[in-house]
Amino acid sequence: SIDRGLLDAATVKALSRATFTILLPLFLGTSVLKTVTKYGLTKSSLALPVLAALQSLLLYICTTKVLYPLFQIDLEDARATAVCASFGNGGVVPLIFCDALFRNSKNDNLALSTGFVSMFLVGWSPFFWSFGRSVLLGSSSEKTTTPSSSKGIVASSSGKLEHALSLMKGLLPPPVMGVLIGMIVATIPILRKLFVNSSASKPAILGVVMDTAQNFGKAASPLSLLVLVSSLALGAGFGGGKTKPKTSNIIPFWKRWTIVSLSRFVISPLLMLGLLKVFFSGKIIGSYVEQPMLWFVCMLEACMPPAQNQVVMLQVANQAEQANEMAT
Repeated sequence: SIDRGLLDAATVKALSRATFTILLPLFLGTSVLKTVTKYGLTKSSLALPVLAALQSLLLYICTTKVLYPLFQIDLEDARATAVCASFGNGGVVPLIFCDALFRNSKNDNLALSTGFVSMFLVGWSPFFWSFGRSVLLGSSSEKTTTPSSSKGIVASSSGKLEHALSLMKGLLPPPVMGVLIGMIVATIPILRKLFVNSSASKPAILGVVMDTAQNFGKAASPLSLLVLVSSLALGAGFGGGKTKPKTSNIIPFWKRWTIVSLSRFVISPLLMLGLLKVFFSGKIIGSYVEQPMLWFVCMLEACMPPAQNQVVMLQVANQAEQANEMAT
């Protein structure tokens, strides 16, 4: 499509913004709402968001404080590598794996695994879109406009309001808002009954809104993949692009590849296994015999490749060249 001129850099950027501001929030919000409504909130399910955020944080610390000094790398020169090493693909690929493995299962394994993945995303998504975004974008995500003192008190108060809104936007990007709204609706019975059918004979008043949001949200995963492969093609020089994108990255490819591979496929599973055993010893979750699906989903999440949403994040931040480079 890119080679034929059907997709260009401007279209990819527009798709990124639509995915980031509309589709991802709808997907995350409806997934959380469905999961909490069906399975409720138990001590084990509430442990999943904590495990997701804690594992990513510890993995980031291991990467930047252990692997980076070992390979003599400065964080300022390898922000994207740190995010790739710390955050796996938390939603799309695990759901594909679960569907392929449990599609024909006679038990409720598919619904249960999807529910656990959704609860994992409750912790992973806010942490990725807030902390991960600040690490990846650095100071470019913190730029704000300072009002001129000559404009007086009105301009100063307006500037403070804009600054507060900018901080709020940075701390609560659309995907995080989607998760929070989904959790609020799911935990308040009155709101939940408005959107979720309690029985076939009593359809929810706003059930059509829920169905519409759910259907739109299903487009988040394929569009994220489309942005990823389009950025890959643009970075490779298709569609009239440059044969080799300009890059300021001074880190050799073999170092970046080694760090991400060690972090994602060696340290991450070991770290998750250790966290699961700690939570089990604290009687927060059951054993792998009592709750095999919970342990399976957590270990599956820990083995995922880097998150594709980093490319979406860079495209939305007007850093198309870096997005193309990361995709390649």
